[in-house]
Amino acid sequence: MTPAELFARAQAEAVNEAGDPGMYWELVSNLHDADPAQVWALVAPLATSADVRLQQLVPDVLQGLGHEAQPLAMETLALFAQMLAADPAAELIASIAKACVDFHDPEVVRMLVPYAAHPDEAVREGVLHAVRRSSKPEAIAALIDWSRDPVEDLREWATFALGSQLPLVDAPEIRAALAARLTDPHEATRDEAVIGLGLRGDSRALGPLRAQLERGFSGLALFEAARALASPVLKASLQALAGNPKVMEALSEEERTELGAALSACS
Repeated sequence: MTPAELFARAQAEAVNEAGDPGMYWELVSNLHDADPAQVWALVAPLATSADVRLQQLVPDVLQGLGHEAQPLAMETLALFAQMLAADPAAELIASIAKACVDFHDPEVVRMLVPYAAHPDEAVREGVLHAVRRSSKPEAIAALIDWSRDPVEDLREWATFALGSQLPLVDAPEIRAALAARLTDPHEATRDEAVIGLGLRGDSRALGPLRAQLERGFSGLALFEAARALASPVLKASLQALAGNPKVMEALSEEERTELGAALSACS
């Protein structure tokens, strides 16, 4: 099919209440493979459509247009900014945010952080994933706010981003946000907080990290946190893991190396 034929079918699927989501995304994926200039000319006019379902085709298609090369990245982000300036529906904001995940441009943070506290969960989730790799102050501030979000998954992702994805970004407010999650009712969020504090050598992670190791938890980030803490308090727990053949067999070579480094640091 030509790009125009693919686009026509994608529009039909987008507004078909009984449509097949799998077919919709297959058509969108095929448009990603088509000539970027042709697809752009077809899709861009939908940015001002009166039907939000057709507007959502814009971010759905443009996010993968040209794949990793992103030949129209600047134009795409400018178009997204125009769409957001029109005070769009929550579902369109969420679609734009999801589309921005792979656009590693400072403009993404500037454009999306204003929606960080949006009442719609899907919007907050999309914005979080779009900005969570950024070390810009406004992105960090948003991640700290998300670490207190009422939705467990968002708290976990925000704590992971602050703790493990941005370990070289350190500040009292970041440590305080991570420490606040040590008593989070969500176990995975607590675990991410422990690792984040541990990677920063913060002693508040010692007790919880030892408890994780004693429960048989293992993994590269956990061992890196133990190495950063470099405390004899962790030595026995690390030795128990290193002396367990089943644990060692399950670890990758990199994990075994890091476990050895952590054990040396804590000895």
